[in-house]
Amino acid sequence: MTSTTSSAISSPPFKPASFDVIAFVATLHHMDAAAGLARMRELLRPCGGLAIVGLARSTMPDDLPRDLAGVAVGAFHRAMKGHWEHSSPTVWPPPVTYPQMRALSGEMLPGSQYRRHLLLRYSNIWRKPQN
Repeated sequence: MTSTTSSAISSPPFKPASFDVIAFVATLHHMDAAAGLARMRELLRPCGGLAIVGLARSTMPDDLPRDLAGVAVGAFHRAMKGHWEHSSPTVWPPPVTYPQMRALSGEMLPGSQYRRHLLLRYSNIWRKPQN
């Protein structure tokens, strides 16, 4: 977690209920997940939407089949499209496992739609209740 990411989540210059939509892509694993979800929930207006695409840590042996399939898909993709180097900071392994993130999402974002994907990703979609 970088201090910039941490401070932007814990005390951004936004008032509660400032956003209709919040999207987090490969960001949540750079901070305390519970604190990040709580802050996003606070910043979202009633009936607003939250979309997360994230990374979590695999647990073995449960995640082995999906991870092996992801390795094969990733290798095929790189062979077809080439390898992409990014300058973003890397947090590996992610601090939270997929089961932990699913449980945390269910607790903090009741009714959210959590899905596990290939290539070490999950998505989570949530609409904040009216009240």
